Amino acid sequence: MADGTRQPGQGGASWVGLPDPVDILTSQDLVLDFDGAMELARAYLDVDAREHAAAVAVRAGGSGEADVRVAGELVTALIHLAEGESRQAVKRLKPLDGFSDLDVAAEVFLVRGMAMEARGKRGDADANYRLAMGLPRAISAGLAAIQLAGMALATDDLDEAGRMLQAAMGCGVPVVTARAELELALLLERSGNQEAAIKRYRAAIDSPQQKTALHAAFNLAGLLRETGDSPEQLAESRHYLEQVHASGHPGYAPKAAVDLAVSLLEEERADEAVPLLEEGTAAADPAVCALAHFHLGIILIDAEQARRHLRTAQKIGTGEVKTRAAEALRLRRDR
Repeated sequence: MADGTRQPGQGGASWVGLPDPVDILTSQDLVLDFDGAMELARAYLDVDAREHAAAVAVRAGGSGEADVRVAGELVTALIHLAEGESRQAVKRLKPLDGFSDLDVAAEVFLVRGMAMEARGKRGDADANYRLAMGLPRAISAGLAAIQLAGMALATDDLDEAGRMLQAAMGCGVPVVTARAELELALLLERSGNQEAAIKRYRAAIDSPQQKTALHAAFNLAGLLRETGDSPEQLAESRHYLEQVHASGHPGYAPKAAVDLAVSLLEEERADEAVPLLEEGTAAADPAVCALAHFHLGIILIDAEQARRHLRTAQKIGTGEVKTRAAEALRLRRDR
């Protein structure tokens, strides 16, 4: 692998090693302004550290600065949205209005748009996102454009989605532009433009936001493997899978483990694949979990263990995996 190969999320926040929420609440060295509170909370929410984000909200809510207290309310609303509590988010945001500070106003419009979208009120969401885009706060405008792109995709308006993602990439905020690159890569892949998608995934790997970088790296590995016509491309694909696996991220490492195992099985290296597949059985994603169980059911020598894995794959799998698991289980029984 060439020395210049990038590492996904290199230099970004990790999902491990976060400071204890108590430290956020009590540290005398932590001084939060409006921007700092929003940035820190978003970094925590990106790695599903909601307790840490809640500590930021509490710390901000006790500030002597009015705009920082508003940040605490906004962070609390974002936590509600992350937990699927859109009604509580709307309630939290209702008193927030009429701010002369344009940065505060932009964030209120953005988060209110997210809450309205979660409530299914697309018209209100669209209006709030566009108000956020019209204000000079770059990060809010960029994130609002990405949200609008998602709404456009939901109605198969690919042209509008592309325009909004291009707008987001123009905001100049690295964490936003990288996410826009990822979303555009997904759009291009959906449209069948694999070469252009690969280029966008490569750009998104530079994201300071780990989840974005790992998502890009995982998808890039898949496209390189799918389109690869040289040993170098296949080696690069494996490299990215190994990097994603090594991250230990609970949302992406198990998926990478299963894909690595499948490539080992293709090379008839079943013994090396087994521990990776066992790791995949703990994946939160049922599709990944089912695939891991299916492959274990195929390769394990112990008949009872194999049948147990196949039954699990048949139970939680869908589509082809479910069908193939049922067929393999029937063949195992007929032996």
